[in-house]
Amino acid sequence: MYIYSPTLISIWYILVAWGWILFPLILLPFVLKTWLWWRREIWESKQRYTVLKITPPPLSEQPFKSMDQIMSNFWSIYSSLGFVKIKNKWLSGRKMYHMSFEICSIDNKINMYIRCLETHKDTIESSIYSQFPEAEIQEVRDYIEEMPFETPNKNWNMYGFDEKLMKNDVYPIKTYSNFFEEKADQNREEKRIDPISVLFEGLNKLSSDEQIWMQIRVEPTTSSESDYESRGKQLIDKLSYRNNKSKDKNESFVPVEMKLTPREREIVKAIEDKIGKLMFKVNIRCLYFGKRDIFQRGRRTLAEQYFSGFNTKDLNAMKKWSKTKTRIYNFFTERRLFVRQRNMLRRYALREVPLYPRTYGTFVLNTEELATMFHFPVTTKAFSSLSVSNSKKGSAPTELPTNN
Repeated sequence: MYIYSPTLISIWYILVAWGWILFPLILLPFVLKTWLWWRREIWESKQRYTVLKITPPPLSEQPFKSMDQIMSNFWSIYSSLGFVKIKNKWLSGRKMYHMSFEICSIDNKINMYIRCLETHKDTIESSIYSQFPEAEIQEVRDYIEEMPFETPNKNWNMYGFDEKLMKNDVYPIKTYSNFFEEKADQNREEKRIDPISVLFEGLNKLSSDEQIWMQIRVEPTTSSESDYESRGKQLIDKLSYRNNKSKDKNESFVPVEMKLTPREREIVKAIEDKIGKLMFKVNIRCLYFGKRDIFQRGRRTLAEQYFSGFNTKDLNAMKKWSKTKTRIYNFFTERRLFVRQRNMLRRYALREVPLYPRTYGTFVLNTEELATMFHFPVTTKAFSSLSVSNSKKGSAPTELPTNN
């Protein structure tokens, strides 16, 4: 016995007549993503980048704030190109210009690099020379071209990962201001504890058949793009109980600051300090290569312990991102691992975001945080494999970019 419902019959006729419209609607997101990826590939192929080898002076007596100022100059340089408008994004495929800070150990030699637009090479050099006149800067061939894209292969194996923050990115990581305390009765060497020395000390222990590449990709951003200022203020309001209305009339007259513990006030101040500085969208990745007969996955800890040096218990911390690390479990492990390794190497070479062409996976860091992670070591005497400047190669021009 069949029961005929006029309503169901009407719905059926509508689906038969107009159901085909659902398929374009379902496919629309995929079509838009494919279009955007295609336009961005064309736009990116027209950009010209160069790699600068930065050789630090044997002894850097400049304060860490000098590198902080350099990072501010870099933000001004790239933001001067203009942020991406919706029209340019979808029609020309334009993305925000980026640069990357890289530290590599290849053939028992540690080098520091900056990859930037060719047109900004001179301005980048000027910013560095203005703070570190004894440094050397040389335009070189991209070291990535020396490594075959067929890696991993029968001779070489590879391990890689991207870093992510464990908390909301408006929480700051540990910065250079927390590594030492200014006191009048201490000399400069005693009160400066250099976090990058841990990394260089580890890279010194690699053999000639091992390599480690570390890359910090950055692009300038504003609060209107990344929304970090409003997110930070919302978090501050939550931490300081400003959104909670007390039912106790006497308690309502207690100032908000008096309700916080000393450490809670420090956390609130740290967030305010972070969102008050110039910001970059950042992703950090690390690759370890080794000949198969000596490959040690545990070598990844040389980079991991460096990043863990910026972790704090109640602010922010960094860890490997499981979506990108080259270790696979469960089924088809060998093939899936091979594909992930190739994708990681390709994204490193192209200096792309972690899951390109998908755009998520980045986080915001300010100039102080970046200066803490990428700066010249206080002294290079302990690192025999680190290239060290012997003489001044240039001087800064009178006109330098500013934050205005």
